[in-house]
Amino acid sequence: MVNSETIRVAGGEVAIWPAGVKVELLAAPNTGLVEFPDRELYHAGLAARILEMERDPRYQAWIFKGGCGTKVRDPHEWGSPEADLINARAMELAAKALGTRTVVVDDSWANVYRKGDYCMPHSHLRAIASVVYLLDPGDPVADDPLSGRFYFCDPRIPFCTEHEEGRVTKLLMPEMSPGSLLIFPAEFIHAVNPYFGERPRLTLSWNINLTRLAGDRSDGWRS
Repeated sequence: MVNSETIRVAGGEVAIWPAGVKVELLAAPNTGLVEFPDRELYHAGLAARILEMERDPRYQAWIFKGGCGTKVRDPHEWGSPEADLINARAMELAAKALGTRTVVVDDSWANVYRKGDYCMPHSHLRAIASVVYLLDPGDPVADDPLSGRFYFCDPRIPFCTEHEEGRVTKLLMPEMSPGSLLIFPAEFIHAVNPYFGERPRLTLSWNINLTRLAGDRSDGWRS
């Protein structure tokens, strides 16, 4: 949680949780989606800052082609009011979802997907909840409407096992647009389809706990 209700962005005070914004529950247990209508106030600045920080070797992390694009670590260290705003919104959503006043971040990063990048199915270690923000879905691809789509493929999600319990035969693809903030149990298996647009696809992610865990990213668990 944060200590104020607004953050100053582009010369004005922007509410961390705008009036009327509500969490929509999705077809997966303990999973919800929020749409922020004021994204035009901060998206351009946030996108520019991500691409700038991507060039800094202290924050940039490339794993492999299917490793969710290029990671840009620790948005809270970027000195960006736009990043501070969306970080505060992620914390507010996590606190609401987990029914607490305080949450802690075990890891946070931005993802920059370029043409051909994708994210293999995985779950997140060292977290009880994960949060994903869609900043820019990139370019639509006429012959591949599922290009760059985030999805769940987990046998613990009834939607995914509609035909037989324990057997994944359907993918749950939340309808996300620029300004969508998604929270879900960190153990759920999720992925991102290969992206084939020309413009970078930009997202941010957080791994959330109720209390801080021992250890750090140097332990080799980050994903």
